[in-house]
Amino acid sequence: MLRVGNVKGEEALEAVRDALDEIGVRYEHVESDPEDSYPQTAYFQIQSGLTEDVEDFLARLSEEHGFDAEIL
Repeated sequence: MLRVGNVKGEEALEAVRDALDEIGVRYEHVESDPEDSYPQTAYFQIQSGLTEDVEDFLARLSEEHGFDAEIL
């Protein structure tokens, strides 16, 4: 499970999706909390075996966008 906190809008959520697509991760957006306002925390189910690649890439993405991302 990937948790991405401090998502400030739909564009930021799309940046996360684009980043996951860019590194070839299969994922499903499971939920966001809160669902109807920002900032929110988004949760993605990701395929196993790619956590190191995802963590490295999301560290860079977090720095660029101010996300708080971690693999749970």
